[in-house]
Amino acid sequence: MKLVRETTEWSNCPYPVKNHDYLVTNAMEFCHGMRKTGTDKWEKFSSRRRFNKGHRKFQVLNEKLPKEFVEPYMANPWDSKDYNSLEAYM
Repeated sequence: MKLVRETTEWSNCPYPVKNHDYLVTNAMEFCHGMRKTGTDKWEKFSSRRRFNKGHRKFQVLNEKLPKEFVEPYMANPWDSKDYNSLEAYM
């Protein structure tokens, strides 16, 4: 396992794209977690995810592997009035 920071320049993209830090396997085939830009908390995924490094640049970080993780943020769609169509019209 290693920690990598994305350094891709997204100059051709019409909207701002943030680069994050990732906890990946040594071959960079699978991602097990991430740290969003501007935070110091690592999010651990419930299962490993295939990691696509195509057309992207990364720098290996010289940090220790994280031991504490937070749950990834997932909004509950039932709490949204826009999603629950009956409440949207009331």
